[in-house]
Amino acid sequence: MKNLFLRVKRNFDSNSNNFAPEYADLHLDVELSAPKGLDGVKEVSVRIYSASYRLMGVGCTEHDAEKTFRKACFDMANDDLWDAGLYRAYVYINGTPKWFCEVDLPVSSEYWTRKGLESMDGHPLEMFFADKLAMTNWWPKLHCGRFKEPFIRLLTEKLMIFSSEMEEKKADKVPHLLVTGEGENCGAKALASMILGGFITNDDVTKKYCLSLSEITTGTYGWKNMEKEVAKSKAVIVEVPDLDYNDHTVNIVNLMASMIRYDAFKDTTFVLHGTDRNIDMMMEKCILMQGLFSDRTTLRLSSDRSVGVKYEYDGEEDEFMKAVGELLDKENGCGLEETENRTGYCKAERKLEAMVGLQRLKDDMKEARMMAMFNKKRAEMCLQTDGEQRNHMLFLGNPGTGKTTVAKLVGQMYHSMGLLSKGHTVETNRSKLVGEYIGMTEKKTLDAIEEARGGVLFIDEAYTLISHESDTKDFGKEVLNALLTVLSEPEPDMIIILAGYEDKMAAMMKTNPGLKDRFPLTFHFDDYSAGELMEMACRTLEAGNYRLTDEAHRCLASLIEKVSAQRDEYFGNGRWVHNLINQGIIKSMARRVMSGSAAVRNIDISLLCDIQEADIIEAERNFLSLKTSRISSPRPIGFRA
Repeated sequence: MKNLFLRVKRNFDSNSNNFAPEYADLHLDVELSAPKGLDGVKEVSVRIYSASYRLMGVGCTEHDAEKTFRKACFDMANDDLWDAGLYRAYVYINGTPKWFCEVDLPVSSEYWTRKGLESMDGHPLEMFFADKLAMTNWWPKLHCGRFKEPFIRLLTEKLMIFSSEMEEKKADKVPHLLVTGEGENCGAKALASMILGGFITNDDVTKKYCLSLSEITTGTYGWKNMEKEVAKSKAVIVEVPDLDYNDHTVNIVNLMASMIRYDAFKDTTFVLHGTDRNIDMMMEKCILMQGLFSDRTTLRLSSDRSVGVKYEYDGEEDEFMKAVGELLDKENGCGLEETENRTGYCKAERKLEAMVGLQRLKDDMKEARMMAMFNKKRAEMCLQTDGEQRNHMLFLGNPGTGKTTVAKLVGQMYHSMGLLSKGHTVETNRSKLVGEYIGMTEKKTLDAIEEARGGVLFIDEAYTLISHESDTKDFGKEVLNALLTVLSEPEPDMIIILAGYEDKMAAMMKTNPGLKDRFPLTFHFDDYSAGELMEMACRTLEAGNYRLTDEAHRCLASLIEKVSAQRDEYFGNGRWVHNLINQGIIKSMARRVMSGSAAVRNIDISLLCDIQEADIIEAERNFLSLKTSRISSPRPIGFRA
């Protein structure tokens, strides 16, 4: 229909609309006119978007369908400035998009701008946007991600093509997609998870499942559990991280490629996303991934502002998008909807899973991370009333069970989840915190707290801060008093970890009734079994390019079994293994290899790598008896003024 017009004019009179919100003092007067009249009109609405397809204002009015519609006026109030420039206007009649036009607002606000409306019928792209995209929940997130107008238009074209093909072929799913970009903050994660995931599932978040290739290749959550989630999902968002492409990893990734290629899950669309570097590496190492995605099914984001064949993202870091992207990556069994950066599944989590033993700790740590992300998501959706996010921890266990190592990984993991701003770890103990005169202890402790802001403050042997003697000059309690300030903060951007023997830590907690409540998370570090100690020894030797002969392997296993059976509470666990190898076995080997001038002249690589049974026997005779006597009695702990 011709002779339909839209007139717009900016209005800076904040009193022009008594029904507008207080903050919305920027107005646009809009007038829709149909001089020849329209029949059967029950409702008229006008939606105005910026040049980058961001919704700027909506006007809606009801009409008596028995009467001819000729004119409607709207006052679109907004808290954003109606800048001079190009806008897109879409007119809906009875909820159906009918007409559109582009309006160029002049610099002056004194004059009306008048444009004729065009029918949607001759503009399929505009019709697709107004009908299928404009009013979805995920479309506004494109603006949050600061994607530029050229990319948004190209994205709209691709989505329209996919929809048309589905209608023509009567298919019920979108083709498998690949999203790649320059650098970690290019927006690929947000685009894949929130935008494409929302389009494929029609805004049904229960039909979306997010995972990382690292989870599949390490078996962290188990493919059987993932397979069930994949089978019932319409969109599976797969992160391609930086992987170590060994034979096992290549086989697993090729297996997934086969599933995608041959549509093993007929109702599921896979969306892979990652940096250019990580995607290229995957394609190079995994042959079945090659050719799986065409230019038509690939979206590439560029961090620069150049106009060209690259899809554009303006490169500015958006904390909201980063946080939501991390949450989405942790949804449905991968944590809850993080990260690294992120991480979703970050390198620190892989390192924790790769550590020998400690299964109870790993399970408890995974549950704690899931709860932390769950609470974070509830807080972001205004469901968390108290707003607290305390993750302070107690590490309980004997020496050498990995407490310090895990503390460093905690900082990295919680940083990748968006719960710590830096993720570093500051290690300290009583001797570094307690001063020699009044006021010095508090200063040292406060300095350590400031150094650890954004990360983890790890205090080993924390029970030594409390003296059970009647020494009023002991300053250890001042450390705990200084820590109470941080422990009381609802969102401290820091995790304080106190570590030590379980019984002594329990005694310390009893000295201050309020102290235990400040540490909501407790983790137990179990002693290593003889088999785990042997595995640890073999890993250490392999990492140092040493080889055990069969006789040496049996001798070492027997030695570890014997010492493990005689252990007491002061046994050094992993620390004992480390010392046995470096201070005992390697030294014994060095003496054997380097003894005699003839041996030095005729030395070869096997002599420098192969550990003999004699080396183990000599280490037991010369090193082990001394070390065992040292660790079998408790180390004295002194308290000084």
